[in-house]
Amino acid sequence: MMNRTFEIRYTPADTDGGFSFSNMDTEYSATSRYLTRGGKPILPICGEIHFSRCERQDWKRELLKMKECGLTTVANYVFWNHHEQKKGHFRWDGNRDIAAFLRVCREAGMGVFLRIGPWCHGEARFGGFPDWLMPVRGKRKDTPKYLQYVERYWRALYEQVAEFCDGETILGIQLENEYTGTIDHIHTLRRIAERVGFKVPYFTMTSWPTNTPDKSFLQMMGGYPEAPWTQHKRPLEPTGRFAICRGRTEVEIGEDLIKGKREKATFDDFPYTGCEVGTGNQVTQHRRPIISDRDGYGVAFAKFASGMNLMGYYMFHGGRNPRGELLQESRRTFYPNNYPIVDYDFQAPLSKDGVCRAHGDRLRLMHLFINTWDADIARKQTFFSGEAGLPYSSVRCGENTDGYLFIGNYERGEKSVPLDFCAELDGGDSPVVLPELKIAAGEMTFIPFRFQVRGVTFDYVTAQPVARVDRGDRTDLYFMRMERQPVIVSVKGEASLCAEDTFDAGSGVCLHFMDQERALRFHLVNGAPVFCDGTMWTEEDAVYALLGRGQTVTVNGQVHTCSFQEPEDCVRLERIGKVRLPYDYYLYSHGDRGYYRMNLQMEQLREFDDVVLDLRFRGLNLQVFCGGVLVDDYFNTDGVYHLHIRHFRDLLERSGGEILIKTSAPTAHGIGHVYSEIEMKPGFEDLTLESVRPVCLKQIVL
Repeated sequence: MMNRTFEIRYTPADTDGGFSFSNMDTEYSATSRYLTRGGKPILPICGEIHFSRCERQDWKRELLKMKECGLTTVANYVFWNHHEQKKGHFRWDGNRDIAAFLRVCREAGMGVFLRIGPWCHGEARFGGFPDWLMPVRGKRKDTPKYLQYVERYWRALYEQVAEFCDGETILGIQLENEYTGTIDHIHTLRRIAERVGFKVPYFTMTSWPTNTPDKSFLQMMGGYPEAPWTQHKRPLEPTGRFAICRGRTEVEIGEDLIKGKREKATFDDFPYTGCEVGTGNQVTQHRRPIISDRDGYGVAFAKFASGMNLMGYYMFHGGRNPRGELLQESRRTFYPNNYPIVDYDFQAPLSKDGVCRAHGDRLRLMHLFINTWDADIARKQTFFSGEAGLPYSSVRCGENTDGYLFIGNYERGEKSVPLDFCAELDGGDSPVVLPELKIAAGEMTFIPFRFQVRGVTFDYVTAQPVARVDRGDRTDLYFMRMERQPVIVSVKGEASLCAEDTFDAGSGVCLHFMDQERALRFHLVNGAPVFCDGTMWTEEDAVYALLGRGQTVTVNGQVHTCSFQEPEDCVRLERIGKVRLPYDYYLYSHGDRGYYRMNLQMEQLREFDDVVLDLRFRGLNLQVFCGGVLVDDYFNTDGVYHLHIRHFRDLLERSGGEILIKTSAPTAHGIGHVYSEIEMKPGFEDLTLESVRPVCLKQIVL
């Protein structure tokens, strides 16, 4: 039996922390524990999507997918070199049109945190600095010539976004990123931004590596499930990346560019807010971790369990670098890591092709809880047991000793085992008594205790709360079952074992229990449950779902699917002789090259929203060309490459459906030798077509 003891002594948040995050009249503010709007606590859920790494025609539906995942705000780097590649000539066209993107965000009802640099990193060439700026001395310092260029750039940017500095669309501006100097420079940048005209509720900065709080900036935290920027090629040692703990900043984050020993910091008198909670990782040439759904969910779960009150994810939606340009970070630009030219998928909850992955489904359930279950969740104070190691645990508790017990039995690279868990909550005059819990290996969950609904007083429910719907004289509570623990509902000291899917608690309160497979398909639309196999979103009075063969979406109890004629013999893949194709260096191997031609019968494929070509790949890297244009690339991570044709259908039509693929083989030593979690055979590469998967867009009017 694993025992944890929590001493619950709730203290109200300091409502006047002396902060000066804003420079405008705004409804938004902050206490020492949480953000507020109109004086009420809020817990924003923010995910990174880069507008200039996403196709303009897809902005709206991708934002709505993020919203369907429970996000309330989005974040964006604004890469200087995407907009002023030629000195003095600014581009705001096409995918670079930030004003058009912000207009779509406003229409979708999603606020925005702009990360305007001027240095961003984001795995971009020179961290986002234009090539022409590189000879300038004293960059990222209070150097007059550098600051003159920064101000000129920001004035051009402000002309594009001025109308959105309305206190509702652009909610925050981050200045610089992972800054290694003194905070004086960040203050200089804020003065320039204000002189240019930027007005926002929150000026922000990354808290690492300085670990020096400054009340002029909302301090943003982060942490990732792995560290692909680490320069060695060995498995990482477990170091508490998934720990539920007091420490807010991570010692590993940014270590590719930040040198020197750093310690975790607490920032106890600041609200706990994040901008780089890693729900994935971008693979590097030399290091390729596979981010599982537990990895992609685990860091976010741990931060929320540790008291984070602005969930800020990097990346939430993957992307692609602009076509035809070398705007990725590489060692050729004297940065530590080599990245793909195009691919910026990041193994994110929503892939670069807009597919919701398993950790996106897991995160959606947590976000539904935050958005619907407890309006005071941000007020709840976090308490820790003081015990280190698995299982990690905490309690988020309100002043009435009502709250949630969090248990995380997962750490990447460390073996977890099933266990029996007992929590003792010392609540002073009113101790909380919880039952023993059976926790599965790898499980991350939380259970509610001491809560009231319509006059019904629950002592606890041994299942994870997902969503709450109030309508008229009825309240429905939705839960996800734990993996090993039976559902027990205790009301006023009387415990009931619930084997059924529903439990009537009386007074119009009904509890619904879902196993994990069903819960991960659960959506809430206008207060009604929807179950979807594919990726979905809603707009106005309709549900939209992307469905493949055999997939369904259930709305109002009615099962919907897509019926279509299966295309036959519509794709042919063959190995061919050497073809002259560009970017050979960026295959990062001195090993043999392979060349393949793929022909698509476009007349059979035009009716589909997308077609996914699943390719089994044994090799190091590959590049995909259509009409002479590099449209995608892939650093082999898991042995299966999914090529979506939707994003380059224009080129396919012009090329008559022809695709050329160039591959490279790994080597035993040197640049082609990498850390991989799949077996790679030196000197060998092979590509085979596994399947052709049409994807249909299904619209269901509500």
